[in-house]
Amino acid sequence: MKIEVARAAGFCFGVKRSVKLAHETLDKGPAYLYGMPVHNQRVVQAVIEHGGKLVEDNPYAASKISRFDHLNSMDEIPEKSTVLMRAHGVTVQAMEKAKAKNLNIVDTTCPFVTMVHKTAKILFDEKYQVIIVGEHGHPEVEGIKSYAPTAVVVENAQEASKLFPRKNQYFSNDEIMKEKSDEAIVEKLHYPVLTKIGIVSQTTQSNDNVQAVAMAVMGKAREVRIYNTICNAMHEMQPGAVGLAMRVPVMIVIGGRNSGNTKRQAELCEQYTKTYWIESVEELKSEWFTDIQHVGIGAGASTPDEDIDEVIEWLRKYDHDVNHAKSEIIKPAYVVH
Repeated sequence: MKIEVARAAGFCFGVKRSVKLAHETLDKGPAYLYGMPVHNQRVVQAVIEHGGKLVEDNPYAASKISRFDHLNSMDEIPEKSTVLMRAHGVTVQAMEKAKAKNLNIVDTTCPFVTMVHKTAKILFDEKYQVIIVGEHGHPEVEGIKSYAPTAVVVENAQEASKLFPRKNQYFSNDEIMKEKSDEAIVEKLHYPVLTKIGIVSQTTQSNDNVQAVAMAVMGKAREVRIYNTICNAMHEMQPGAVGLAMRVPVMIVIGGRNSGNTKRQAELCEQYTKTYWIESVEELKSEWFTDIQHVGIGAGASTPDEDIDEVIEWLRKYDHDVNHAKSEIIKPAYVVH
């Protein structure tokens, strides 16, 4: 059996940085974790065991962490405590509240997410109707929206197409010909609901989805400005996984159930081959690999190397015990994050 790992699978820069900052902070003493540092159960468990106390007041995230004991509000954090802000970023209001409580803030927000915050605020300040392409309720999306309070969140082009319906207003040729200026004629021929729309996205979205949303709103404003706020890791990770999925009969995608980028990677791979999304090696089933000679492995940006290595070892052992063969293991020569 050939076992092949997709290019750029696993921890991205932002996750590595967040986890590193968390453990360095906890080396100095206990700290509170405002939100899961990253969306991976194994990684979060290690941070908690190191002395982190989880606090989660985002309903989307809280619904996915039932296995962890956690506080439900920043109000429960004692004043002057150390608090780590999640890699996905937090809302303006949460940051202000932390400062008001005199908390020692360690901000582990991914720099790519911070860039989206700044972009959303610029668009909002310049009177654009901001559209955020992302998952409803996701902590990263909620953080972005706090910088552009009137922003609208859409997950896909179908949702975007329903926004800002055009008025049922039509003019006859005679009415248009009465106008004296080019501007007045254009106004009657082209009457979008909004003057200008600005589009940003959750950093883990796919190019195709953002482009589809942009096309869906193109006729709804005189100006549509699109910012590419997808992070570098996604530009490498998603095409790497899809490219591999095109060449294998079975694809395994490893990552947390609350990981948006892992979900999207699995959905993209599913378009090309049989794909199984797992959180850990314990979920693998022998019947998935009957008569399979080539298996692809992808992983989300929050998936540690240990999770990938355990899946490789499970497959290697399966190949040895069932097929009485020695596996060929292929890993990318380099990873760009």
